[in-house]
Amino acid sequence: MNPRLLPADVQQAIARLDPAAFRCQLVEGRFCEGHDIRDVSLVPLVISQDEHARYEQVSRRICTAALAAFAERRHPERFSGDAFQQLIQGLPVRQRLIAGNARFDFLPSADGPQLVELNFVGVGTTARPHQTAAALLECLPELRSGYRRLAPTAAFDRQLAALGCHTLALLTKDNDREYGTPWLDRLLIQRQITAAEVLIVPRREWEGFTTDRTGLRFQGRRIDAIYPRELTWRNSIEAGLDHCRFFLESGAFCLDHWGLILVEDKDLRFLLEHDPSLVDCLPRTWSLGEQPVDMPLDRVVLKRRHDHGGEGVVVGPAVLPETDRETWLVQERVRMDRLPLRSLLGFEGVVAHDIATHVSFTYDLEAGRLVAFELAGYLARYAPAGDVVNISQGGGVIPVLVQGGYA
Repeated sequence: MNPRLLPADVQQAIARLDPAAFRCQLVEGRFCEGHDIRDVSLVPLVISQDEHARYEQVSRRICTAALAAFAERRHPERFSGDAFQQLIQGLPVRQRLIAGNARFDFLPSADGPQLVELNFVGVGTTARPHQTAAALLECLPELRSGYRRLAPTAAFDRQLAALGCHTLALLTKDNDREYGTPWLDRLLIQRQITAAEVLIVPRREWEGFTTDRTGLRFQGRRIDAIYPRELTWRNSIEAGLDHCRFFLESGAFCLDHWGLILVEDKDLRFLLEHDPSLVDCLPRTWSLGEQPVDMPLDRVVLKRRHDHGGEGVVVGPAVLPETDRETWLVQERVRMDRLPLRSLLGFEGVVAHDIATHVSFTYDLEAGRLVAFELAGYLARYAPAGDVVNISQGGGVIPVLVQGGYA
């Protein structure tokens, strides 16, 4: 497979890039801290206008199908999920509009983009990785006439304005400040949102929230909306279910409503029930609890249903689990596109990469329709070796530029 090539004008500009200046911009733009430089490709991934239109179209269809599935799955009489999904069905939904920011992870291939995962709750990359493209354009301003970066926080800002939210509470872990990655992300959201005042509220301060079930207040101040950045994975939700119920019953609008966990399902075949045409962008999938895998194991990926952050993912497993088989899925391994790059920390080679789309959405549960949608940004990651691109497992970030300059 031929590796993806850059447009000539971008190649010429990148040849002039000063890595030291780029590094300074990454720190200044709060992608990383000076004492903890994270690896970033010096070579961007360029999305053409046609590609952007295709990603926008397929992301809209995925979002529409997933939210239609959520409207159905929240009713126990219409969907019998596993034990965790049944727990989530018990959470209240007091708002007609479901809104937030999702991320859809694609592997680009010769057959077009293949969706391998979707996330609706606690998408922790709303702001920070997109600073890499901003840093690149600061260092190479001549590219601004032909290329731009998309910023998810800009779409989030427009969404908050449309919803009429003036105060937003980010619910975070107590130890966010101990880890630069999540803390910088929260800080960028706080600083890049203009439609609402953003309060970062760590868990130890949640006792300061009060409610009469018609509204939420924090230390005497009215809170219009909450944005969960804690209680966003299985163990934390199970342990903090009382907190989830408290916030959802408070009367405050919940962005990334916890109920959306119902469609954070690694078995993506559920999307086909609402849009059969999506079969073209879904890898073949098996549930070990249903049928045998009729493909050599070196051509599949093994996944555990409710794990996150690259956990429970095995590419080309030697054997398949014999116990708890209903908790495991097998996806056909996608033959990924390759990209030649060199990185800030000295890596150079042809690598596998992914492309994730960030989307901003609003869905009307009563009308059963998507009322607002925006492809808000791209996230691309690379794997120095193998096919696992997750940053927490050694991958790096690739700046993404979209063809078409700033007006």
